[in-house]
Amino acid sequence: MTEFFDTGMTQQEFLDQYWQKKPLVIRQAFPDFKSVISPNELAGLAGEPRIESRLVIEKGVGGAWQLIDGPFSDKDFSVLPKSHWTLLVQDIDKHVPETREILMPFSFIPNWRFDDLMVSFAPKQGSVGAHTDGYDVFLLQGMGKRKWQVSAGPLHKPALLENVDIQVLADFEPEQEWLLEPGDILYLPPHYGHHGVAMEDCMTFSIGFRAPNQSETLDAVINDLVEHSMAKRHYQDSDLQAARHGYEIGLEAVLRLKKLLHETIEEAEPLLLATFGKLVTETKPSLVSLAEEVYADKPSVKMLVEQFETGYVLFRNPYLRFAWEYHEECGTIYMGGESYPLTFCQKKNIIILAEQAVITSTDWQMLSNDIKVVNLLRSLVAEGGFYWVKA
Repeated sequence: MTEFFDTGMTQQEFLDQYWQKKPLVIRQAFPDFKSVISPNELAGLAGEPRIESRLVIEKGVGGAWQLIDGPFSDKDFSVLPKSHWTLLVQDIDKHVPETREILMPFSFIPNWRFDDLMVSFAPKQGSVGAHTDGYDVFLLQGMGKRKWQVSAGPLHKPALLENVDIQVLADFEPEQEWLLEPGDILYLPPHYGHHGVAMEDCMTFSIGFRAPNQSETLDAVINDLVEHSMAKRHYQDSDLQAARHGYEIGLEAVLRLKKLLHETIEEAEPLLLATFGKLVTETKPSLVSLAEEVYADKPSVKMLVEQFETGYVLFRNPYLRFAWEYHEECGTIYMGGESYPLTFCQKKNIIILAEQAVITSTDWQMLSNDIKVVNLLRSLVAEGGFYWVKA
């Protein structure tokens, strides 16, 4: 089995022992790591209107722990204090393709769980405060040194500082402390309190894996139930007892409600896979406009043939999320919060369409044997899932 970095553990052993269970420091996971993006380049990206960026200023004229959203100009950076601030830029993996190699060692974690690669820059003493996150994250030190303090366990309802722009823990009591150098990684499960402070000018690469919460999941299930005209069963109380007080809602009513909700989920079971697939591939709101840039007219089969024959390949849109499922010779591709089912298709074709970053003429030779797959590819191109590039 594949080893998890140079830890002596396999990838599965890491999942069994640490994933969503406890923190782990991996020394020199990326030996002699050199960032492919500089602090100045990061600041340049933070100046782009459609790239999500933030500044956190711990001790600014606007008060403690001030949060400012980008885009930022050179003037904005020129008036920053000498220390105690952090610049954060989201989705660097999508905006700077060269950074995607960093993600390769994490490909054993389902890609539909991956959110983004965020890169931060901080001068000495820069921090975003002690806080928790509701997702798994690998914190790769990219430049300089950063001290991390971590709580003994997950903090689900911690007290927060009041009257500040960001969520900072009011009473943070760390149990563990590490100093990370370039190439080191700190893995943190959800809800662990952590506080990172730059010991010098430093950059940190945050590889985040998110998952929908209960509210988001229930909302998606309800929307699909309504769309399919399901879950219309009414609350029932055939075992009703004579009421002593006409306006009281008793425990029995709550138990009947729970039963009704359980029955609703059971009724929704045929929809759950599709609902989940659409939910986890929804496009982030901040990326919608970028994802839509490659929308195109639906290509004909003739056009597909001509493009591949003249040396073009199809690149997958980096701003859209993909997932897939396959059973009983039928499959579905999920892209951008939509589902694209295929009946009686080969699994290898589903994998080409949903897994590969590039579809080549060789791939096309395989896909072109199934007209249903070809028509699906035409739809995916029209919906912005792929765009043409000269090889």
